[in-house]
Amino acid sequence: MRSLKYFLHLLLLACVFVCVCSTNFFFGEKMPTSKLVQRDKVFYEAIPWMKRVKFYTYTGPTSLVIKAIHCYDFQNSEATVNITEGGLGTNHFTLRMKSERSYRLDYRIEIYE
Repeated sequence: MRSLKYFLHLLLLACVFVCVCSTNFFFGEKMPTSKLVQRDKVFYEAIPWMKRVKFYTYTGPTSLVIKAIHCYDFQNSEATVNITEGGLGTNHFTLRMKSERSYRLDYRIEIYE
């Protein structure tokens, strides 16, 4: 029984560590009724000692209302993602992605309505 309690504490600590270290960005909330509109892969190779700054722009049909944008970081780096234009409640947006020095940008972008 004591080893099970130790294992559960260790498992909880590992889960907290993974959550803290992940750099996925979620804008809005994906509901069970949400429909995936588009999924894109964004990849830019690293440049030694340089930060990569890239923009991703999406424009949907005028009838589309964006409810959620999910950005999954496959590099698990300290990269950041910001919405610079449009966003939730509109049919378009622009994301600004910035990597850490000497790291590539490797994201999957999912757009939900």
